[in-house]
Amino acid sequence: MLAKNWYSEPGETPASAAIAILARQALADHFGTGSPNVALLVTARDGDVDAIAAAGTRLTGELRAFAGVGDAWSYWTRGNPETLRSADRRQALVLAWLPGSADEVRRGVLPALTPAFTREDAELTVVVGGGDEVFRQVMQQARQDFLRAELVILPLVVLMLWWVYRRVAAALVTLGIGLFAVAGSLALLRLVVAAGVDVSTFASNIALAMGIGLGVDYGLFMIFRFREELPHGPGAVGRTVRTAGRTVVFSGATVAASVAVLFAFPFPFLSSFAWAGLAVVLAAVAVVLAAVAGAVVVLPAALALLGRRVDAAPRAERFWGRVAARVVRRPLRYGGVALALLLLLGAPVLGIRFGLPDDRVLPSSAPVRQLYDQIRAGFAQEEADAVG
Repeated sequence: MLAKNWYSEPGETPASAAIAILARQALADHFGTGSPNVALLVTARDGDVDAIAAAGTRLTGELRAFAGVGDAWSYWTRGNPETLRSADRRQALVLAWLPGSADEVRRGVLPALTPAFTREDAELTVVVGGGDEVFRQVMQQARQDFLRAELVILPLVVLMLWWVYRRVAAALVTLGIGLFAVAGSLALLRLVVAAGVDVSTFASNIALAMGIGLGVDYGLFMIFRFREELPHGPGAVGRTVRTAGRTVVFSGATVAASVAVLFAFPFPFLSSFAWAGLAVVLAAVAVVLAAVAGAVVVLPAALALLGRRVDAAPRAERFWGRVAARVVRRPLRYGGVALALLLLLGAPVLGIRFGLPDDRVLPSSAPVRQLYDQIRAGFAQEEADAVG
C-alpha cells in the first residue's frame, strides 16, 4: 500500500512515483536498508565537531543499539564526510534507519527515542529530527490546535448567537446543533478508523470547523423560520420541518456532493484523502450528514419544548428591521463597505507561497523546525533535502 502522506514532485507521474516508493520498500524488506528516517543534529558546545569525535561515536552506537533502530551512521563513523558536517564545522549529523511502517515508527519507536536522545551536556547538544518525527510533531500540534480552537470558538459563537437572537435559549439551541454535528462527525470517523482505514490527524480540525459552521447555519435558518410560523397557531414545528427542513436536507446533500468530488482527482495527495479515508473528505461528509440530522431531528424537538422562548424581543426585531431598511436604501455604499472588509480579510493571500508540506508548517519555536532551519542554513542543499 502506498504511504498515505505521499506527495508527488512537479512533473512526476503517479506511476513513476509509485515505482520509487515500491523500490525503497523492496530495499527495506529484502536488504535490510532504506532511506534514513531519523536525524540527530549534534552541536559542539566548544570547538568543532572533530573535537567531540569520541562523544559522537558513542552517540551513534547508542542510537544503533536502541530498540526499533535498524542501523545508524554518522559523520564520525563514515570517515568524516563534509556532507554530514556544517560549513562552520560546529554541527554534524547522525542518521538512522527505522524499519517498519510509518505508523509503527511514529507510534511505537519515536515516542521513546526522541526524549532519550534529546540532550544537552558539557560536550554537545542533540536535537532529534527526520520526516517521521516532523509528522509526529505535526500530529501533536494539530491536537493542541483543536483544543485551542474549541476554547476560542465556542464562547465567541455563544456571544454572536446571543447578539443575534437576544435570547439565551435560542442561542444555546443553535450552538447545540453545531456541537451535535461535531460529535456525530467524530463518532463516524472513529468507526472508520476502527474499520482499519487510515484517517488524517487533521480530520478533527475539519470536523470542528465545518460542524460548527454548518450546524449554526442550519440552526439559524430553521429557528428564524420557526419564528415566522409561531403567529400562525399550533403546528409551527411541523410547518418548519416541511419547509426549512427540506431546504436543509437539500443543502446538506449539495455540500456532500461537492466535497465528494475530491474522490475523482488523480493527484496522490488528494486521492489518498479520498481512497484511504483521510481527513478532508471524510470529515466534511460526516459533518454534513450529522449537521443535517441534527437540524431536522434534534432541532424540531428542542423547538417544540421551548416554544415562544426562542422568539426575540421586539427591540431586536426593530433593530434588524432598521438595519435592513438602511441597506436597501443605500445598497452601493453598504455593499462597498462589505466588499472592502472581505478584501481586507483576504489580504494575507497575497503572501501565499506554494510548496510541499514539511517542517515549516510547524511554529518556529518547535524543536524539529529549529533543527531543519539550522540544517538548511549550514549544510549542503542535497543533504538537507535527504534528511527531510
